[in-house]
Amino acid sequence: MARKPAKIASQKRDAGIKKTCPTCESEMEMTRVMRSEGPSGMYWVCTDYKCATVLTKTGVQLEQLELR
Repeated sequence: MARKPAKIASQKRDAGIKKTCPTCESEMEMTRVMRSEGPSGMYWVCTDYKCATVLTKTGVQLEQLELR
């Protein structure tokens, strides 16, 4: 049986796609978010952590993250 290649991580697959933060115009990056409350998964997160804007993969803006 032939081996299947490993799945490419979302960050590599979306490498050509860049998003800018709607709040502060900084660059955003695809990140895996683990939450104790609410849904976890892959989200676009602003690289300016003072802003803490989070978007879903489809572009819906969520409430700001509380970084601990």
